[in-house]
Amino acid sequence: MFAGMGAGLVQRMKGIGLGLLAAGLLCLPVDVSPAFAQDANSSSLSQQLSDPDFQPVNSTKALKASEQSVVRVLVVYRGYGGVPLDTVGMGSGFVVAPGYIVTNYHVVQVPPEASSADIYIVPHKDSGAGYQPVQLMKSWIQGDLVLLSAPNLKIPPLKLFLTPYKNERVVSMGYPDVTDHLLNRSGTALLEPADAYVTQGSIALFAATNPDGSRVETLFHTAPINHGNSGGPLLNECGQVVGVNTWTAPSTLSAGGNLDISAGQFVATHVSALNTFLSSAGISPEIVSTPCYAKSEDEIVKDDALSKVLSAAAEAQVQRLVEQKKAEADRALMERLQLGAMVVLSVLVLILIGLIIRREIRHRAEIHRSREPDAPTAFDEAPVERAKPERVRHRIELRAPPPVKVPGIKHPIPWGWIALAAVIVIVVAWFLIKDRDIYRRLSKPKVAAPVAEAVAVKMSCTIDPNASPNPLSGAGPIEFEFDSVHACVNGRTPYERQPNGSLLRFAMGEANPVAARMEFSADGQVFTRYDYRLDPAQYTNFNNQMKALGTLRCSMHSNTGALAALANNLARVRTLSQTYLTMAAETKTVWRCKQT
Repeated sequence: MFAGMGAGLVQRMKGIGLGLLAAGLLCLPVDVSPAFAQDANSSSLSQQLSDPDFQPVNSTKALKASEQSVVRVLVVYRGYGGVPLDTVGMGSGFVVAPGYIVTNYHVVQVPPEASSADIYIVPHKDSGAGYQPVQLMKSWIQGDLVLLSAPNLKIPPLKLFLTPYKNERVVSMGYPDVTDHLLNRSGTALLEPADAYVTQGSIALFAATNPDGSRVETLFHTAPINHGNSGGPLLNECGQVVGVNTWTAPSTLSAGGNLDISAGQFVATHVSALNTFLSSAGISPEIVSTPCYAKSEDEIVKDDALSKVLSAAAEAQVQRLVEQKKAEADRALMERLQLGAMVVLSVLVLILIGLIIRREIRHRAEIHRSREPDAPTAFDEAPVERAKPERVRHRIELRAPPPVKVPGIKHPIPWGWIALAAVIVIVVAWFLIKDRDIYRRLSKPKVAAPVAEAVAVKMSCTIDPNASPNPLSGAGPIEFEFDSVHACVNGRTPYERQPNGSLLRFAMGEANPVAARMEFSADGQVFTRYDYRLDPAQYTNFNNQMKALGTLRCSMHSNTGALAALANNLARVRTLSQTYLTMAAETKTVWRCKQT
């Protein structure tokens, strides 16, 4: 069933409301002047959208700017003789090129009871333009598209993105009549510019044929549309056209009289089919080839906060490295000064020892001379022999004088002083160089066991049902190899060690939009996993930022630089994950582990 007004979709609003509308369209003066004043905010947003360096795109602002290019389409039918009928067709459209608008063919199709129709458009309330008539330029019945001409319309056109992808977030914009009923809009009130109605969803499926069976590129999506949305754009988060809304699944009665509701089935003509149609009409729309990377204003605020945290952490790391290098330079200088002081002290001690030896030698020599002035000393010259006297003929008995005790001469080198000085030098040197890098460099290195040889034990874990009130579906016993030295599982997956000794890791689901937080207790006996379900946009943004941090693998060597880099990346992952995983966990699974 078509989402707009056409065969079977024309809103037959009989009565005074439609009479007033028809009379208003025929009698009121039509404002076709080129006066179009775009406000400064719109201009600024357009400039941002056209700027390829503006990444990521602020989807909140981009969609608000794109909304101004979406128009309401009104069709006033005339009977034979040109008499206005009490029937008005309504739908939506959007500007694809300066002065040109696209909508669905069934929106402007003339029903059998009418002979002709007048087509009008009502721009968005922020566009600065009023309602005005348009002319049908070209039709494509199979693709359900028409091109309308509005030469005096100055609204900027929307851009086309020709390669949308499955699961991409999309937005439907238009003027459904459900909203008009709720706001009591009828008659001439429909000629007043208003806000477009916006719904969100994602692309669910691509098809080569439309629901009519025509071979037209089509896409299914989940952004709700209603009667009156027909011909309106389906946009990605960057405000670029990826389709033209055309169909919505109706509620039908089965043969047994049961109401069959096909909820959430909405169909749009693929943008590539739209581009082919415009090319055949000689229209060259603006086409974007770069994939859309957009975030809402709230997400950008959160990302800015995260970026500031990560930037502060990076700056702190750089500051720590600078301080570490400075400390190493100061320590090296101190070692040189200490070594120089040790050498100077040793030389001074040796000089002191020499002076003591010299003084001791002189002192002892002086003492020896004062006690035996005539006695020879070890430092006197050899005595001169005197001539023996002639032998006296008379025998005289002579007695030898009593022997004089000469004190023994000690060795001149004071070995005790030397030993004491040596001990002082050794003790001073040991205190100067102990616990210093120079001591480790000069001492004989000890052969340590290589770090990479740390033992990895095999762990076997079973689910604890009492601690797992809502366990992960299909979870069972698990086995893995665990290296507690490197906080590494199966030789490749690193965990971050926490201050309390526990281990922490975050991971993203590959097939489903989920994220997991895994904890390993400090004693290695409890393994806990929390799973969080994210909406597709959060999952996409989270996953992209996780991939930007790179692949993390265990560092199995003692390189301090590699270990520091791994620890820094794990901290970044933790900070990023805690920014997104602010909701309650969907599941909690606890395993009890033991070594096998």
